[in-house]
Amino acid sequence: MKLLRLNTQAFKLPLASLLFALFFLFAQQHVQAQSPLIIGTYKAKVNPDQNVCVKIYGREFEQILSMQYSLRWDTEQLKFKNISNFGLPKLSAQNFGTQRAEEGILTFAWYDPNLQGISKADGSILYEVCFEVVGAKGTSTKLEFANEPTIIEVSKAPGTLIELQTEGGKVEILE
Repeated sequence: MKLLRLNTQAFKLPLASLLFALFFLFAQQHVQAQSPLIIGTYKAKVNPDQNVCVKIYGREFEQILSMQYSLRWDTEQLKFKNISNFGLPKLSAQNFGTQRAEEGILTFAWYDPNLQGISKADGSILYEVCFEVVGAKGTSTKLEFANEPTIIEVSKAPGTLIELQTEGGKVEILE
C-alpha cells in the first residue's frame, strides 16, 4: 500500500496568513468593544477681573489605569493660577506640567499607583483648573484637550489602550 504524502510547504503560507487575519480581526473587535473614556470641562460665565475654577469631569471612567493629555486655553482671556480639588488617588499638583502655562498649555499625566484601575461615577470631578480672568468684557475662550505637547493616551486595566473622547468647555466673560 502506498501512502499519500502531502506537501506541507504548500499549507504553511496560507495557514500563517489565515492565523494572522484571525488574530487581527479578534484584536480589532476587542479594541472596538472598549468604551472610550470621556473627559470634559463645564462651561463657565464670569465677570471680568475675577477668578474662576473650571471643573474637569469624567464619564465612562471604568478601570482606568493611566491617562495623559494637554489642556489649552487663550492667554488673552485667562491667566493660570493653580490646580485643586483632586478626585483621583495620589493625584496632586505634581501630575501637571505648568512650565508652559503662560502660553496657555497645561500638561497632565496620571496612573493608578496600585496598578488595578480606578472606576468613578459618571460626572465625577477629577480636578479643577483655576484661572484669573484677564480678558475684556464680552469675550470668551475655549478650554480644549489636545494631543500636543503631551500625546493623548489612556489605558484601562490590565493595560489595554482605549480612546479618549473630549468635551471641551468655554469660559465666557460677561459684559
